[in-house]
Amino acid sequence: MKVPPKPKRGKRSPFYWWRRWKTHKCLPAKAGLLARIQNGDFEYTKLFEWAEYELHYMQDELDVFVKNYQGFDNPETDTQYLDIQKRYRKRYNKLIEDAHETEDKCLNKLVDELVKEFIITKEELWEIMETFGDTTEKLYIHVASISDGFRKPNKKKVAQLLKARI
Repeated sequence: MKVPPKPKRGKRSPFYWWRRWKTHKCLPAKAGLLARIQNGDFEYTKLFEWAEYELHYMQDELDVFVKNYQGFDNPETDTQYLDIQKRYRKRYNKLIEDAHETEDKCLNKLVDELVKEFIITKEELWEIMETFGDTTEKLYIHVASISDGFRKPNKKKVAQLLKARI
C-alpha cells in the first residue's frame, strides 16, 4: 500500500481532531438517489485507509525515535516511545470506530433510500445486496429492473435511469 505523506497541521475541527484529511462532500437529498450514488455518497469510506496510514506514521516516528535515542535502557521501554504509540493508537482507534459507524449508516441509508424509491421490501433488498457483486450504480439499475417500478415516478427519475442504463 502506498502511504501518502503526512499532512501538515492545518485548521481542524475540535470535534474531529483525529481526522487528517477532508471528508467526502455529499449531495443534498433533493438531488435524487441516482445522482447521489454517482457522486459516491454511498461508497466505501476512506476512513479505513486513513487508519492504516496512522500505523505507518506511528512506525516512522518510532523508528526516528529509536535512531536518535540517547538513553541507556531499551528505547522501547522509554515513556516517550510509549507516548508516541499511545497517541497514534488513539487516533487509529477513533478512525476505525468512525469508519464502522459511517459504513453502517451508509448501508442502512442506501437500503432505506432504495426502498423509498422502488416498490420492493427491505428483506428482498438485503437478499439482493448480499449476493450482488458489482457497483452501487449497477445495483440501482438492477433493483430498478426487478422491482415493480418507482413509488413516485417522475420524468427526471426515469430520464436518469435510462441515461444510466446506456
